[in-house]
Amino acid sequence: MTGVNLLMALNTLKERLIHYRLEVQREDGYVATELFSFQAPATENDLARLPHHSPYELIEFLSLHNGAELFVHPSYGGGIRLFSVDEMIEYREIWECPEPFIPVGAGRDGEWIVCEVVNEHENYIWVGEFLTYEDDIEKLPMDYTRWLDYLIVAQGAHFWDWFRR
Repeated sequence: MTGVNLLMALNTLKERLIHYRLEVQREDGYVATELFSFQAPATENDLARLPHHSPYELIEFLSLHNGAELFVHPSYGGGIRLFSVDEMIEYREIWECPEPFIPVGAGRDGEWIVCEVVNEHENYIWVGEFLTYEDDIEKLPMDYTRWLDYLIVAQGAHFWDWFRR
């Protein structure tokens, strides 16, 4: 998936929102209207603070929105938080991320969402409550762009858990 498709997925999602809300269907037939918020774009100075090996697609997202909250229940909260540049830098230290790992967000139940950068063309998303950065079960077989696209298609469901059960 290219950066163009990431932009298309985000723009299509935003076009479907009504007053930053969207009715979504979850597992077991549960339906709710959930909230979305998108921050202003990151500045060039913000982006320059990212690790030099940050994936292009991540930088592209931050150039549009320096953080976002997706699929947040109006009463119960939760949802997916996509980090701003400041949060990525802060959580990199808090979560003690090794060099190739960049924290990109937090899941509905506080799961860590981290991007492992293998090289300029290859990265993987890791999701877990407390990542060891060694246990491949926490590593998803997809990159940042595909993960974000699937998250939108799955209406915010933790689709990665469907395969871990």
